[in-house]
Formats: sequence, C-alpha cells, structure tokens
Amino acid sequence: MKILCFVYRFWPEVGGVEKYIQQLARALDGMGHAVRILTPAHRPGLPSHETHEDLEIYRFPGYRSPMRAWLRLMRLHKLFRWADVIHVSNTHVLEYFYRMVAWTLPDRPVFLTRHGMSYIFPVPESETARARRSLEWVDGVVHDGCFIEKHLGVAPTIVPDQGLWPEADDLPVIPEPPPDSAVFVGRLDADSGIQIYVDAIACLRDRHRRTITLHVYGGGSLEEHLRRKAERQRLPIVFHGWQPDAQERITDGCFAFVAGRMAMQEAMARRRLVVPAIVDPLKRDYVCGEPFSPHVVAGENAESIARQVAYYATHEEERRQRVEAAFAYARRLSWKNTAAAYLDLWRSAGATESPCRRLTRLDRIRIALQLRAEAQNPDRRPGAHEPPHPRGLPLPTPQ
Repeated sequence: MKILCFVYRFWPEVGGVEKYIQQLARALDGMGHAVRILTPAHRPGLPSHETHEDLEIYRFPGYRSPMRAWLRLMRLHKLFRWADVIHVSNTHVLEYFYRMVAWTLPDRPVFLTRHGMSYIFPVPESETARARRSLEWVDGVVHDGCFIEKHLGVAPTIVPDQGLWPEADDLPVIPEPPPDSAVFVGRLDADSGIQIYVDAIACLRDRHRRTITLHVYGGGSLEEHLRRKAERQRLPIVFHGWQPDAQERITDGCFAFVAGRMAMQEAMARRRLVVPAIVDPLKRDYVCGEPFSPHVVAGENAESIARQVAYYATHEEERRQRVEAAFAYARRLSWKNTAAAYLDLWRSAGATESPCRRLTRLDRIRIALQLRAEAQNPDRRPGAHEPPHPRGLPLPTPQ
C-alpha cells in the first residue's frame, strides 16, 4: 500500500504529533508499505524534498505567500495521484487539504487522525462544529485517545493503542534511584501541569518534611517565571532546558512528573512511577479515562501530588507493584500493532460507502470555496462567536 501522510509539522520540528507520524511511518515501512510525508516548511532553508531515516519528505512553503504554497502543491500533483490512501493529521490540516487541492484530485480514500486537543476547557463550540463537519469529508476517523470523543461529541472509527519505541523489552533495566528525586519532561506552559509540580515540591518540603529534587527538561512560556520562583523559595529544582531525547532522562528520578500520553507510556516502559498533574476536567479525562489510567498516580493540585509522592516514597513494596503492573501494560505497546490497526481501517475503505465517497468534484469545489471564504473572513466559520483558538492556526490560503 502507498500512503501519503499530510501533517502540519514534521522533522526537524519535534513534538508529539511529529513523533507519532514518524514512528507510524517507520512501522509501515518495515511491513513493506511505502510512506511519504507532505508538510509545510515553516521557516526558510528547509529543502523542498529530502530523505530522513528512510522517509521521503516533501515540503511546500508554508511561511511564504499563499499563492506560492498553492503553486508548489500543484507541482506535487503526482504525489497525491501516487497514493492509495491520504492520511491527514488533525482537523485544521484536513480543512487546508480540501480548500487547496482536494478539488483537483481524482477520488482517493482520505482518513483523519485527531491526535489530541488544546486543553482548553470547555472546548470551544467552533472546534466541536468543525469536528462534526469534517466527518462528511473522510472515509474514517482515528482518535488518539478515548477522551476526544467525549469532549468533541463525534465518534471515531477506531481508537488504537499508541505505539512505543523503543519497545519496553528493548530498553535497558536501570535500577530505581532512591525515592528523593523526580523528573519532569515536557513544555513549561500552563496546560502541562508544571506549575502544580513546582508547588508540589514546596509542599513536600514544607508540609511533609520530604526533600524531593525535581529535574526539569523542557522550555516554554513559564520557564523564566518558574526559575525565579524556585530561586526565591530555594526549592530543590534543577532546570536543564530543552534537550533532544529528554525521555531518556526519566530514569534519573524515582518519580516521573509527566502528563503527556506518549511521555507517560515511555516512563512506564522505563519502570518509573508516573505522577500526572490534572489541570482541568478535560485533562482529567485525558489521564483517567484511558487504558493506561489504572497504572498512574494522578493529582489535581499540589497537595494531592505531594501526598501521593510522600506515600509512595515510604511504601516501597506498593510502589514496586504499581511500577511492575505499568511495565506489563507498556510491554504490549508496539508501533507495529498500531500500524496494523491503521492498515485494517484503510483496507476497509472500499467495503462500505462513506460520506467522502459520495462527494462529487462539484461538491469538493463548493467545499473549497466555503473554506477559502472562512479563512479570509473568520466570522464565517462554525462557532465564530467563540473566542479565537490559540493553537492550530490555519495554513496559508491561495489568493
């Protein structure tokens, strides 16, 4: 099978979606399928075509004028025709695909993966309306988590297990250090829970009389504020900044202060107790409503995090049992299994009639015109009365 993955960002950009697509593509390639990546170049200097880790990457100038982006996509027409399946990551990229090129293409199965949400709670009506509308444009929908359906109100076709690489059995066994250290890996922004973790370190020291040293790997909007706060309060926190492959540092601590799905599962595979911070009801479902949820120790505020850490720091046998149960769960995670679930979905595309298959060329032209009008005048978008969404900014629109 020949698969074209259309994503908002890819290597050398680093993030959860980028890692997901890269590992999925590598697994598919290892199973004998051909995968190519199409993505905007968000800064100058990136080649329009290159190979990275045996994956072919095609770029169009997302940082330039909309017309330049459109012309480059038209020159890549053979790439779309080459594909048996077009796989799109997230709703705003699907909208971009439809308003830019879908109306020029022969019929191809189109599938959408929603990798998560922006952690705005409650979810804006604009986002739920766009999610409902997008169901008419695809042959199937994949959700990277059960929580997405609850908050968007749209059902996926499948919710596969997320893969893990390296796989749990391939990782070296690094003995657990004493229970006086924790590691945070992630963005230093409000929705990552980093503020709760910093306050929990203070609470552990001041109320529970336990000194837990926190090593922080990552950067973001709160970095300078948190550095000053830790210095002012003399908290045992070490800021290391952003580092590539920071997940490998998880084993430096006894506790993993991580709240992203991929990071949590990587910590489980490395036999560390995962302590996610819950910042709002959406994040509660993200953490507590998934298959891995029984294996984490979550907290909704600094005191609850501190209480959990203080308890498991002094109850070694219970900590060990939780860590081993989490490792047993992580052992079943494989990108090959995730890829197999995608292949089953893609192969079923012709078995049943989908809304996407009923779209004529004229229908796609109408959709393109509607989406272009929305891009030029945001008041025309579904749920436009809601506050603007801070993420998922639209890609350029041809003039």
